[in-house]
Amino acid sequence: MMDCTFGGGGHAKEILKKMAVPGRLIALDRDMEAINRGLELVAEYPNLKVLHRNFTELKEVAVEEGVFGRVNGILADLGTSMFQLKNPGRGFSFSTDGPLDMRMDTSTGPTAADILNTYPEEELLRVFRDYGEERYARRIAREVVARRKGTPYKNTLVFAHQVEDIYGGRRGRIHPATRCFQALRIAVNEELESLPRFLESALEVLAEGGRLVVISFHSLEDRIVKNFFRDKAQNCICPPSQARCTCGGNNAQVHVLTRKVIRPSQWEVERNPASRSSRLRAAEKLRVPS
Repeated sequence: MMDCTFGGGGHAKEILKKMAVPGRLIALDRDMEAINRGLELVAEYPNLKVLHRNFTELKEVAVEEGVFGRVNGILADLGTSMFQLKNPGRGFSFSTDGPLDMRMDTSTGPTAADILNTYPEEELLRVFRDYGEERYARRIAREVVARRKGTPYKNTLVFAHQVEDIYGGRRGRIHPATRCFQALRIAVNEELESLPRFLESALEVLAEGGRLVVISFHSLEDRIVKNFFRDKAQNCICPPSQARCTCGGNNAQVHVLTRKVIRPSQWEVERNPASRSSRLRAAEKLRVPS
């Protein structure tokens, strides 16, 4: 099996507890802090291998490890880990002040501060509107460009308070800055661009009958997963405008196991509040038509 987002190791531990002795779990994460936590588990679970890799490199890892086309299960939990959220130095949260970083892999790429300080207004608008579904995206983008001329953005609370001011004290179910922080995190880590590549690779890596499970935490990611499973479950792949099927009608690559998205029960949310927005979808790989 492969856990492509090791994070805090919670899923991996449960898999390893139930895994038979010949079984093997390969865990990936692009966060070096997560990898270090995983390496501590290897002594307890010798059938665990932890690699500092992005989940988009799943196919390459499977080839290197000699398991391409033989993996029985692949899991991806797309949420931010509690370790990242509770560490002010990572910049994922505005509960306490910290640098506007938000990189999953701190060894590479631009930070959230870089985006706020360099993106033109129209690009900031696109980030806040498309990735955060923020209703005040235009005004926030305009304010960012105006304010950064005097003082560049560095810390989380400065930006969070700015967004809060724009809302004028109006509060909904979530803090006014939540959507903007989500949008920046998605942009920094190229999350929506990476997910389709991961899904395609996962389908190739799975064995026939193998299962792909994806847990997402917002509608943008869930929509990508839902549409991917729907498209790969289609038997007929002829254009909708075509009157008669000429493709043979036997092209389905997966059987969708979750007819409706699975959400956490009230019992789980009470014990793990972070799970409240999670959405789980799963599919089983069929024989790929020759």
